[in-house]
Amino acid sequence: MISISGKGGFTLIEVMVAMVVMMVGLLGLLQAIDVAVEHNLRSQLREQAVALGERQMNWFRNQTSISITDVTRSAVPIRGINRYFDVRRTSRAASDVSRELEVIVAWKYKNISSQHMVKSLITLQK
Repeated sequence: MISISGKGGFTLIEVMVAMVVMMVGLLGLLQAIDVAVEHNLRSQLREQAVALGERQMNWFRNQTSISITDVTRSAVPIRGINRYFDVRRTSRAASDVSRELEVIVAWKYKNISSQHMVKSLITLQK
């Protein structure tokens, strides 16, 4: 803008408006980064729960005494912090010659409960 004295420059109002516009843009960018990090962490928790459930089911299928029902708590480090998963294993008779195995992995993040369930049907050896 050209002033009466003929020197070019910006007025204080123009500078303040430009700063407000930049701040709104930067706050929007920070919010987008926060949402991306949040979704990434939730995805990592779900991925760890699936892996833990599969490991537990493989262990469960290889046990000789399979009439067990128990609940354990497992700590898994994610981003340098231990996250806790509750693992519940149950075994039910599906018929005279088969059993249904079920592994449920549950976790909480920001007071929201989530769970992953794995089921398998096995035939008993006689």
